[in-house]
Amino acid sequence: MLEFMDEGKRSEPVELIAVLVFGFLLKLFAGRNSLTEHGIVFPGYDEYYHMRRILYGTSNFPDTLWFDTYLNYPHGFSITWPPLFDQISAALCIALGQHTKEGVEMTAAFVPVIIGLLAMVVVYYIMRELFDHRIALLASFMTALAPYYLLYTMVAATDHHSLEVLFQLLSLLFMVLAFSRPDKRWLYASAAGVALAALAYTWQGADVYFGAYLLFAAFGMSLELRQDKPNLNIASTLLVAFFLALILVLPFRNTPWMSPSFLGLAAIFVALAIMLALAHIIAKRSISWKAFPLAILAIFIISLLLSKILGGFFGLEGLIRTGMGYIWGGEMIGKIGEAEPLIYDLDTLSQVVFSWLGLNILFSLAGAAAIVVYMRKEERRMQQSLLLLLIWAVFSILLTLGQGRFLYISTIFMGMLISILIFYALDRLKKFQEERGAKLHRALAAAIILLLVLPTAIDAFNFASNSPPAIAGDWQDSLFWLKENSDPTSHFADPKEIPEYSVMSWWDYGNWILYLSERPVVANNFQTGVEDAVKFYLAEDEKEATEIMDARGARYAFADFGIAYGKLPALTEWADEDISSYMALEEYGAQLSAKPKERFFNTTLGKLYLADGTGMGRFRLIHESSTIMGNVGKSRVMIFQYVPGALLKIHTGRDGNGMALLNMTSNMDRRFVYLNQATWNGDALEVRVPYSTEREHEVHATDPYMVFSVHGDDVKAQMVEVSEEDVLQGRTIDINF
Repeated sequence: MLEFMDEGKRSEPVELIAVLVFGFLLKLFAGRNSLTEHGIVFPGYDEYYHMRRILYGTSNFPDTLWFDTYLNYPHGFSITWPPLFDQISAALCIALGQHTKEGVEMTAAFVPVIIGLLAMVVVYYIMRELFDHRIALLASFMTALAPYYLLYTMVAATDHHSLEVLFQLLSLLFMVLAFSRPDKRWLYASAAGVALAALAYTWQGADVYFGAYLLFAAFGMSLELRQDKPNLNIASTLLVAFFLALILVLPFRNTPWMSPSFLGLAAIFVALAIMLALAHIIAKRSISWKAFPLAILAIFIISLLLSKILGGFFGLEGLIRTGMGYIWGGEMIGKIGEAEPLIYDLDTLSQVVFSWLGLNILFSLAGAAAIVVYMRKEERRMQQSLLLLLIWAVFSILLTLGQGRFLYISTIFMGMLISILIFYALDRLKKFQEERGAKLHRALAAAIILLLVLPTAIDAFNFASNSPPAIAGDWQDSLFWLKENSDPTSHFADPKEIPEYSVMSWWDYGNWILYLSERPVVANNFQTGVEDAVKFYLAEDEKEATEIMDARGARYAFADFGIAYGKLPALTEWADEDISSYMALEEYGAQLSAKPKERFFNTTLGKLYLADGTGMGRFRLIHESSTIMGNVGKSRVMIFQYVPGALLKIHTGRDGNGMALLNMTSNMDRRFVYLNQATWNGDALEVRVPYSTEREHEVHATDPYMVFSVHGDDVKAQMVEVSEEDVLQGRTIDINF
């Protein structure tokens, strides 16, 4: 790969193919845990909803799923994911004759792998155009290693972000070619426009990437005017690309999933036209180049002010405000992990600085400085292309500082910058040695390459070695159990009509439940229904919890170790509550322990997960998973059924206390005690109970209920049988003492 270290003949295509083979094997290795004897297990969360749309698309091509009654039950939810990734996957399945669920899953599992390999090729040709084969080959290799993009392009990572990155890189490649090859400028500008439109058809947030080209235009045109060489081809090239993109998205401009991209493209097109006219006036009248950036800033501020006065200025003000809040607002801190800024406090700063990622950012900044050096030496057309790469690389890192999720694209650009830095350093060392009549020692060259590549390689190896599917094990088993042991719901394959009931869970698990259990959900990974999910789990009164279950038509509820001990801070953040009122965080050396407080025990989540539903009259445990969490002695995942419950009416003839106690055993042969307190209601004590004393279920009673009547020191008890029909019909059982 190192030209100055290789004296023999070299084949660039063969070397690129070798790197692609390495990338393919790495993606297989990273996704190996998704290939099981029982079929594909998808690694994350969004992959499961993409698979739902891909399955729908395979059966209904070219239609796609735009409204799903299995989400946000019973209201349903409109899907705002642009369809291109799902449609490409569905089309490939149809082309290969795959129509069964298993066949579609296996085919779709390899789509991100193909996309990732194509991204490596695109990076190669970007760098080949700007530099040489050495840097291009290393950059392609670094793209294969890019840890966060690897997670989106390994086997079974069926998420649209892999395609989003590919189309962004394609738009960059064609823009670079448009500037470096002026004889075919309009052809490549048009190709870039197609790539930009494809990006809009892939990701609703495409405006974020479009804005980078506007920044490039501002910097590039300012530089042209400063150098007194204003042929203004930057603006004209970008105008062609954005105009074509605008035309291609025009048919869907009014849809919720395309309107933000259409508005963004239109706004940038208008901005470019204004910048072109402004630059032309400044150049023609020999005004100082400094007037150009100052005028742009003034126009931007005036536009914002006018948008306020004119009620949004065709949605521009809202688009800018929403976009800035989305990228750099930090509203998702504590709520959605991937949407949090990379650095938002001293702890995260320390974590990034003292990590391989922090070292890569440092190397990348040095690589950016190397690009500036190259720009000074290159002819004008290459200066523009190099500036475009520099703007995009820096912009991607800034995006990541706003939201850590953008590491999937910024680490690719970091790899490109590090590749530039490596060969810049090697070339400088080689020249330095030659001036002294010596050759650059191969060991030194290898050491430099190893030093700069190693952080990325270590991260890639760690990611690839430790990437088991999040659902594997207890959650997967529990969802299969729910599918087999609950009443099927209608319209799963064609969700236009409202099904019979739903399942309550925290939003993280919604897509899993929907896809594997084939049941409607209240909350899912679109954060729809999240407010009611928060209210349910943090409710400190069973009546409030049951009102939510009734309003949402929910029959089952999940409680797991992850919600109780991992996601509770997110729940309290959504509810605008203080986590310290629910949990006491205690440090034991380097370990941080969470100890539940009384308020947490009083919540629905606490009663369900920590107390097996004790104290609740309408929720009964019906299944628990096999893994026992040693620090709390509970199964990882627990499923509860919401039932009317039998009402035990205790007639004692006088005031007093009462309770019902039932000895239980779970499906894991774990013994536990259900206990519920009676309350005085008119002329009797009443206590509602959710379990029957029959033994037909996996989780069942081992004895009849022991019903107590307590009056001071006078304690009486009576054994009571409760049938399954009593529980499901909400019957009243009179008990006389």
